[in-house]
This record gives sequence, C-alpha cells and structure tokens, in this order.
Amino acid sequence: MKTALISFRNTDLGYDSAAEQALVWAFNAGGIHIDDITVLSVQDDLGFSKRFAELETFAENIVILCSEEVTFDVKGFVAKKLGAELTENKNARRFIEEYNEKTGKTGGYEYALLPEGSTVIPNFNGVFQGFLAVGDYTVTLLPNEPQAFGAMCCNYILPYFEKKYKIRYDKLTLRMFGVKGAELETALNEAKKIAKKKISFNIEQKFSDIRLNMVYDNTTPKMIADEAVRAVVSRLKERIYTEEDEPLEKCLFDLLSLHRKKISFAESFTAGRAAAALISVPGASAVVNEGITAYSNHAKMRRLGVKAETLEKYGAVSSQTAYEMAAGLLEDGETDIAVATTGIAGPKSDDTKKPVGLAFIAVGGRNGIHIHKLNFTGSREEITQTAKNAALFYAVAYIREGNLAT
Repeated sequence: MKTALISFRNTDLGYDSAAEQALVWAFNAGGIHIDDITVLSVQDDLGFSKRFAELETFAENIVILCSEEVTFDVKGFVAKKLGAELTENKNARRFIEEYNEKTGKTGGYEYALLPEGSTVIPNFNGVFQGFLAVGDYTVTLLPNEPQAFGAMCCNYILPYFEKKYKIRYDKLTLRMFGVKGAELETALNEAKKIAKKKISFNIEQKFSDIRLNMVYDNTTPKMIADEAVRAVVSRLKERIYTEEDEPLEKCLFDLLSLHRKKISFAESFTAGRAAAALISVPGASAVVNEGITAYSNHAKMRRLGVKAETLEKYGAVSSQTAYEMAAGLLEDGETDIAVATTGIAGPKSDDTKKPVGLAFIAVGGRNGIHIHKLNFTGSREEITQTAKNAALFYAVAYIREGNLAT
C-alpha cells in the first residue's frame, strides 16, 4: 500500500511544515504510512497536474491537503480524473449549516460541492469539508486545518482503510518530557528489537515535549506488543507523564481536578505562558487560583514578597528567588500548589553574566517547595516555550509523587 501526500502552501508567506507533520502524525497513528510528500504553490496548477499523473502510476492512495488560497479548481480536477461530476453533497451542506448556526457565520456552501459518489469527511472546525473518492485509486482531500486532522482521520479515514485492507490497528501513545536523544534512542532500539518489525514507532517532538506512538496490527501477538511497551516504560518512566494522547496542560488539569486542588503561577521569563496553557483547558477556573507575571525585581518584591537582600545577594535568576516567589504564592490560602519560574531567555545575558538558558523552576505546596535548576538551549522562543513545558511537567510530577498536603 503506497500513500502519497500533495500539500498546497502560499509561498509568499514562507514554508512551515507544521500542517504536513500534523497530517502525517494523524495517519501514522492509525498505521497508515505516508510514503511520498509533495509541497506545491497554491498557484501551481501545472505542477499539481503533473505530480498527480505521476502518482497515479504507483500510489494506491493520494491525499490532498488543500487550502482556501488555492487559485484553481482542485475538486473539479479530481472529479474529472475519476470520471464524475461535481454535485452538491447533502451531508456536506448539512455540516456547513450546522457550523454556521453554531458560529453565527453565513455562506461557504460552495464547499458542499463534491465529486459525485464521494463520501464527505466532516469538518466541524470550518466550512471546508473533506471527502474520500474511490476509483482505480483512492483520493482523500482534506482542508488545511491541522486542528481537524485528528478527528477526521480517526473517525472517517482510518476506518475506511481498515475495512479496505482488512487490517485493524491498535496503538499506544506515550507522552513524555525532557528525554535526552540518546536515552530515547536506547529505549526505542530495545523496543524495536522485541517488536521484530511488527510495531511502527512514530515520534513527534516540540520544545522537549515528546509524543511516542506505537502502532501495530491485529496480527501482532499481544505478548510482543506488551513487552515492547514495557521496554520503553521501564527506561523512561520518570519522564512519562501520561499514556493518553493528551498535552501537559490537560494532564495537569485532570490531576488537579481529581485531587480538588488549586494552583497558582508566578512567572518571570516565561511571562505567563504556563498559566495561559492551563487556562486554555475548558473548566480551568475550577483549578486555577491566579497567575502573576512578575517580570521586574520590583514586581517580585511587591507582589510576591521576595526579599530585597535575596535579589541583591543571589540575583533574580537564582534558586533562592524562585523559592521565595513560590512561597509568596502560598501565602494565599486558596493556593494549594505554587509554580514559579525565573531565568534568562536571551538573546543576551543580564548584568550578572549568568548564561542564557539558565532557569530555576520552583514547584511546591505547604509540605515543601522543590527547586529545579535547568539549562535550556536554542532561541529566545525555544527557551521560553521549553521552560513553560518544564513548569507544567514538574507540577504534574509533584502531584504524582504524592506531595499534596491533606
């Protein structure tokens, strides 16, 4: 089974592979490997026609990632290739009507026009509906909306492939933080040796937050799958924060909800990103007490009670300052868990000449505060995003370790 992807991008805006990566991940999660990726300009109708003709000779499945910015009729081209007409799909129109009713928007009904005989793939995040059409090969067209890929693939596309190829796939996703490359490679090599090529290992990593997806079909003995998973977990268990495909903020939210505890944040160089990530989870008001961005020394002293002598003797970027920032949050009786971050994001160091990337993250409660000293690398954005993830991870670990006061 050969599967190829054609993706359209507005080259005037520069190229970012995030959408293609998200789609590849969504397919890999269901055991479907994308063998070939082509990225074309939204204006390149000739390039698209040529590449599609080439793919017809070897690909059983052609996936098209389409954008509203494409300047020519991709759906009409596909319909003609399949010997079909473009007609209004009643189900597609209904999904568009439901989306418009939910959002108060209007229009977009041209996206209900699909090749006759194709199956609509509902997009509940917009009016641009996907479809799956079958001829000598299968053509799948999806909107360039990464937030929709997971549901569209899991609920519609992957079940089609399972039925077509009579193979059912199982998967396990491990989410982990801060695993060094060599450690991850060692764990995966051991798991792959056990798996004997019966398990596909897919990795996505961003700002030290890692998704490891292990996919295997129903012909794989359960014992092999279980042993491969154990090989990974036994080596990396200290860094694994969930065995569900959920981000750090959702994992932290679930733990806080389970224990009925409230958290507060005091952030300096991460500038409120950790608090914002948790607050983005629906229902966060039940678990978040407050978030303070104490960027200046004045704010650290006035808002959090950091001592002037601490700042003078050790500096704003120090374990002592991080401790006092967290302790200041715990002065509020509504706060059960405190998280504080202070560090140097760059691009230059401060007047203390401490290295760019140095950070201290304090996490704790009334039973004690733990200080984590870290040295991040990368650009200013990479350092702050990684530090934000680290703050969430250490909060998760703190709760999991049973440190909460009763």
